[in-house]
Amino acid sequence: MFDLFSVASLFVWALVALYLISAVFVKEIRPRMGFRWIYLVLLFLAAGVVVSKVSYVGLEPVIRSFYFQVYINYISPVLMFLVLYFGLSGEGREGGDGGAKLFERFQRSFLIVFGLFGLTILFKYFFGILPGGAVDYLDRLAWPYIDPFFEMKAESANWLSYIFGPTLILAVLRGVKKIAWLEIAFVLIAGVILLLTKSYTGLAVTGLLCLYLLFINVPRTWKKYIVAGVVVLMVGFVATQYNTRKFQILIGNDTQETSLNRRSQIYTFNYEAFKMYPLEGIGPGNYQAFFRENVDEILPDHGIPEIELPPHPHNLVTFWWSDLGIFGFLAILMIYAMTFFGIFRPERNEYFVVVGYFLAHGLLDLPYAMEENSLMFWVFLAMAMVAYNVTRPQEKKGRKRKSL
Repeated sequence: MFDLFSVASLFVWALVALYLISAVFVKEIRPRMGFRWIYLVLLFLAAGVVVSKVSYVGLEPVIRSFYFQVYINYISPVLMFLVLYFGLSGEGREGGDGGAKLFERFQRSFLIVFGLFGLTILFKYFFGILPGGAVDYLDRLAWPYIDPFFEMKAESANWLSYIFGPTLILAVLRGVKKIAWLEIAFVLIAGVILLLTKSYTGLAVTGLLCLYLLFINVPRTWKKYIVAGVVVLMVGFVATQYNTRKFQILIGNDTQETSLNRRSQIYTFNYEAFKMYPLEGIGPGNYQAFFRENVDEILPDHGIPEIELPPHPHNLVTFWWSDLGIFGFLAILMIYAMTFFGIFRPERNEYFVVVGYFLAHGLLDLPYAMEENSLMFWVFLAMAMVAYNVTRPQEKKGRKRKSL
């Protein structure tokens, strides 16, 4: 809400300070700069920031400043990533199990924290005792502001799905390896939250990725029951959602423009904008003002009211290009490639399936633009990179292993 350091930002800087102090005394968590593809991604991001700053021309009205946008979406999340990556994977690189145990404790604490957060959200939604809004204009469960001083309205329901969609996939990933009460409880909490958000893209991506994890991990005889269960869930979902305004808008039975038609307009605009500025992009924080300034020329008779001017490109690849130009474009394409090969090559790393939520959802929407979402993106990417280091079986002695 304010152009100040948030609690999350202060937490990141405190974490960085503690890591640097700890690294002086604990050699296992010190960085080792052997080549990793992720370092090339970070180099592209740094180059993109420099290029975007050189070519930056602020457009009115300024929604977010250059430095604010770059900080919350790239600097702060990358710092979080580096601390987690180096801090959690140190001992695993030496072949010991210390890194694996620390990684396991980190995941458990992660699920516990967000499980408690989810219970608080549901308590607020069903009982309405805590102050602040809990639903959006379509009565969808939304990101809750719990504020005793101001009656702040709830924000987008999609933000909530960006948090609990990938975290639910993490719980399923852990559950298919070893069923435990924590994972079962979290799946139930997160599942209810996702249903109440009515974020259909988030629900579809979460369901498909969870289904993939189940299919590659359960015995073949179970798979027919899984398919039957999916059919029952889909029928029940449509039956419970059909009369909601959100569903009626989706199928075109409402006066409001459908999200698919609006996205078609936005993606047409993005394509034309890319042709105009392929190398330098539009500039961090400039997208909405640029859209307002050029929409009449690029999309004549568009019919988009002022209140619906898109604040971002509704596509992850286009967002990184818009902010950081060609270097941002290459960086996000590399992350897509790393995730794809991390999932599908023979020595599969299933933690990349969780990262796949952001990448798949990011094709139609943007689970990245807000600070909390970009932090989550890089946290889960760090988990996938750490899992590669601490859980992959050691190869034969003397053979140099490859690494993402």
